[in-house]
Amino acid sequence: MPVYTDYLTDNYYVLHPAMAGAHYEGLKLRTSYRTQWLGIANAPSMQTLNAHARVGDKSGVGGLFFHDKNGFQSQLGFQGTYAHHINFYRSRAEVNQLSFGLSAGGSFHRHDQSTFNPTNDPIILGTNVSSSSMFVDVGLTYNYVSLYAHLTIQNLLFVGNNINDQVLLNKPKRLLASVGNFFEIQPDWALEPSVLVDYIQYVDRPNVDVNLKSHHNIRETQLWVGTSYRKGLTNTLTNNNSTPYSEPFSQLSAILGMRHNKWMFSYTYTVGVGNIKINNSGFHQLTLGIDILSDAYRPTTIRGIL
Repeated sequence: MPVYTDYLTDNYYVLHPAMAGAHYEGLKLRTSYRTQWLGIANAPSMQTLNAHARVGDKSGVGGLFFHDKNGFQSQLGFQGTYAHHINFYRSRAEVNQLSFGLSAGGSFHRHDQSTFNPTNDPIILGTNVSSSSMFVDVGLTYNYVSLYAHLTIQNLLFVGNNINDQVLLNKPKRLLASVGNFFEIQPDWALEPSVLVDYIQYVDRPNVDVNLKSHHNIRETQLWVGTSYRKGLTNTLTNNNSTPYSEPFSQLSAILGMRHNKWMFSYTYTVGVGNIKINNSGFHQLTLGIDILSDAYRPTTIRGIL
């Protein structure tokens, strides 16, 4: 699944399997819709649905479905997750926990060539071409009071082929590492800086996210605003008036969200920074969630915002 910024909207499980049931917050259900480049035909879009919950004192389970479409290509994927949590806390009001997560799933890919013009290229079949893949992800998470750290390897085990020429994809691993902390400024106000490093082995193009969120409690409502800056650590090559030049990939996102009782809602707007971009319309993402039986665990005011 493509890595966007939905993990910042109370949705770290979408990236890290060890977050399945990491907190005693009942069943966490999240769904999101993302679209980009408004006004561009066949622009990319993605929908996700995931849920995870604590089972007993040491286990967590979760499941995720996603649909990603980019022009004539689309994929439908799913995964199931088991997480094991080792608790070092003296009570449930003090978090000190090491978690291990394992996800297994698959995806189905389709390339719609039905509208392509006939050619002599044997790869162009003029029909719907499909393929599938299976994968295993592993992850490690550590939560200590207001500090958290994640390390996840996606596609540690992978079986799949390229959708067009059936070339075996033997290096699709993805490494995700992140760390963050909540700093309580006042009893009802906390700042949360975090960093995410994203490295894809197959394309050898690492990215880094630098994030800052501000959390506020107003009676029964929790609000957050934030920003995320994504920076590519390698340059992208392109042409300007037939003159080649390069610049690093970069994006800037603004995040606004709220939680009231069991419900949460978040909106994220992302815009490309620099000269290499399709247009100026940006990316829009909506996330809706509900926490069922979530009153069992509220360690502190800050962690309650999570």
